[in-house]
Amino acid sequence: MSKNRSISALTGHLHDQLERLLDPDLNAEELESEIKRSKAVTSLSAQIIDGERVVNERAKIICEHAPDRLVDVLMPKEISHGRT
Repeated sequence: MSKNRSISALTGHLHDQLERLLDPDLNAEELESEIKRSKAVTSLSAQIIDGERVVNERAKIICEHAPDRLVDVLMPKEISHGRT
C-alpha cells in the first residue's frame, strides 16, 4: 500500500475507485461491494479534504498577520517532516 498521503494521491485513488465502479464486467454482488467501498472512500476523502482546507485557511491567516512565523507554526520542530 502506498504511503503517499498527498492530495494528488487521494485524487488518484478516487479516480481508481471510479474506474472500478464503471467496470462493465462486475456482477451484481461485485458492484454492490464496490458501491460500499466507494461510500467509505468518499466519507474518508471528505474528512481529509476538510482537514486540508483548515490547514490552508490557517496558513492564509498566518501569512496575512505573521508571515515570519509560517514555517514554525505549520511545521513545528517536534514533528518530523523530512527536513534535515
